[in-house]
Amino acid sequence: MRTTALLILLVVLVSTGEALQCNTLDEGTEECPSDDYDSCVHYKFEDEEFKGCGIQDECTAAEGDEPEYPMVLCCSEDLCN
Repeated sequence: MRTTALLILLVVLVSTGEALQCNTLDEGTEECPSDDYDSCVHYKFEDEEFKGCGIQDECTAAEGDEPEYPMVLCCSEDLCN
């Protein structure tokens, strides 16, 4: 079900030609620069934090349930991070 929803979202984004919009740490937003950046990311580990455009494959590789791993939240809808 989730995969189907993501696929539909990607088709809609491609068909409308609109770039993904993501939140940034400074309370603003950014337009993702290309089709390579297909996710909004919120990364937090110790004193490092990032919010912005990312790549889903990198999100999947960085996710972990152990406390020593960083918190990585990825999503593919506008302003979802």
